[in-house]
Parts: sequence; structure tokens; C-alpha cells
Amino acid sequence: MKIAARNKRVSSLIISLLLVLSALPSSAVEFGQDATGDPNAVKVGGASGFLYSERIVISVAHVIDSSGGLAYWEQNGVIRNPGIVFVDGQKTYKVKKVLIPDTYVTPDYKNNIIIDDLAIIILSEDIPMTKRAVLATEEQMKRFVREKSKVELVGYGIRNGNERNLLDGRGNNRPPNKLTSTLISPEMVIEFYKQYEKYVDWKKINKPGVYGIVQHRELKQSHICDGDSGSVFFVEEDNIRYVLGTTGLGIVNNNCPPPDRWYGLPSMSWIDPKSKLADLVKTAEKIVEEDKKREFAQAEEIRVAAELRAKQEAEAKAKAEAEAKAEADRLAAELKAKQEAEAKAKSQATKKMTITCIKGKLVKKVTAVNPKCPAGYKKK
Repeated sequence: MKIAARNKRVSSLIISLLLVLSALPSSAVEFGQDATGDPNAVKVGGASGFLYSERIVISVAHVIDSSGGLAYWEQNGVIRNPGIVFVDGQKTYKVKKVLIPDTYVTPDYKNNIIIDDLAIIILSEDIPMTKRAVLATEEQMKRFVREKSKVELVGYGIRNGNERNLLDGRGNNRPPNKLTSTLISPEMVIEFYKQYEKYVDWKKINKPGVYGIVQHRELKQSHICDGDSGSVFFVEEDNIRYVLGTTGLGIVNNNCPPPDRWYGLPSMSWIDPKSKLADLVKTAEKIVEEDKKREFAQAEEIRVAAELRAKQEAEAKAKAEAEAKAEADRLAAELKAKQEAEAKAKSQATKKMTITCIKGKLVKKVTAVNPKCPAGYKKK
């Protein structure tokens, strides 16, 4: 291949790191590590996302566009538990709302036009979190550069370009894989681009102030592939994941191509500390906060109503029991009085009496239940 032709071909390949294919087989990050069970990596359509909090998933807008669109996601979209492939009968979490910047436009990778390709998915209920996540500040990014902190990304993409046309019956049902790299400063980004100025007009594609994450495929270091769109770069410290940013545009060598189409240049993702990600997350957090307040108020209303109903039912039961007891007592008293009257009447009916009977000077006492004087005698 002649140098001029090679230069022209490479220069024309400044496209996105990630194009979402909704039905791709096999594993994820090229040269990556298996990340099954990762607590933050979730599938978003045929691509990826990051569980930032119990109800907030970070992804990118072109993934939403390519997997049904905003209306579909807000009506029918669901997210499954993180770190797993699809399992029949597993719980799903319904999407309530998707936030995309008003300034977002469909990416034009050929002309290197990527504007606010961000999306925040807000869920209707909590996904249990085991790993806390926060947005990294620029000061933290500077420290990560100085300390050469390990940067990670967990995505659900294919393993290499040869797998684009493979069909193994699983469709896009892939486990997540992990990429590892380091963060470089804006100054280092410029120096990095200058190494390839024969192939890439870095002055045109460089964005002032962006940090970079380089993936050296020619050194067999992990590299982003199709389907990893929407995943995020993070640094983990003290069991907290500090989010740097989403997958983004930089030098790209034909976006994870098959080996026979690889031209030997490393790829780079840009991390812009001034992106709109922080604003979107804040907006999402406010929405979630309001949702939870409303849910709490509704739950409290239901609880109070249930308590009132339980109290009323208890009072009604107590009243009914009291009335039943009073009625039982009344009936028992009536029965007792009746029995006593009958006993008294019976006693009176069977009680013997003594009367005195006389006949002239004769006196005779007669004792009987119903005593009567003998013939010729009169009762005295």
C-alpha cells in the first residue's frame, strides 16, 4: 500500500469509537477481561450503560436513537440487573424518562461532528446498588493523571470486527467485558496527536481541555468495540467509582476492525470535564428526588388510610364485641331471673303449710302443701 493512499484512507477513518449494532453475538471489549457480575454495567438495547444510582443509568443518545427512539424507551423500555446476560423470567425495571440534551444531533462520524451525545435513563423503581458511583471532579482527574490511576470501562460490545457478521442464536445476549487503561492530561493529548500528524490533522479534531484514554490495539491492550457505546470510564477508589465520562470521539482506527483492516494506529477516547453530563445527572437526581417524595407521600397516605381503616375496624369490632357481650349478659340475666322465678314458684308450689282446725273444743293441726281441715272441722 502506498503511503499517500494509506494516509488518505486513515484520515477518512476519524469516526466514532462506537456504533451500536442491536443484534451482535459474542463477548465485549477486545482484549478485555470477563466482567460478569459487575455491579454497574447494564445493557441498554444492543449496547451498554452504567448504573449510576438506584434509578439513574448513564448512556449515550445515539444508543437510544438506534434502539427504538425516545418514545419507545419512555413507553416500553426496560433495564435488567447489572452484570448479567439475559435470563428468562429475570426481573426488569421499567424506564420512566430519558434525558437527552436539547443540543444533541445525530453524530456525523465522517465529518467528526459529535455534539452532546449523552443520555440519562431514569427508572420507575430502584435497582439495588452495591457499588456507589459519583462524578469525578476535574481536580480528581488531574490527580488520576499524576498517579496513573487505573481507568476501567465495562461494556457489552463485540470482541472484534470479525464478529459483526456472526450469528450464534444469542443475538445481542453478551456478557460484559472490562477495558483497562489510564487517563492522560489535555497537554498529553496534544502531544499524543502530534505523533500522528502525518496521518491525522489533530488541530482540526482536537478539543481544548479534553483528557484522553488511549487504547493501543497494536500492543494488544484492551480496546472498545461496537456495542460498548453508553458505557463509562471510571476510576475506583475505596469502593467508590468516580465516573470520568462516556465513550467518546478521538483518534479512531476503523473502530475495532477485523485484523486485515487494521492500520496500526492506537485509538483514543476523549473525556471532557466540561461536558453536559454533570448537568444531566443533576436534573435526573432532582426528578428522582421528586419522584421519591411523591411516592413517599403516596405511601404515607396509604399507610395513614390503612391505619385509620385498621383503627375503625378495631373500634367496630370492639363495639360489636361489647354489644354482643351486653346482649349475652342481658339474656343471661333474663334467663337467671326466669330460672329464679320458676324456682321460687316451684318452691312456693311445693312448700307445706300448717293450719289449725277446730271442732267444738277439739283442736287439730293439719300440715300439707295445700292443707284442708277434716270434715266437721273448721279452719281457725
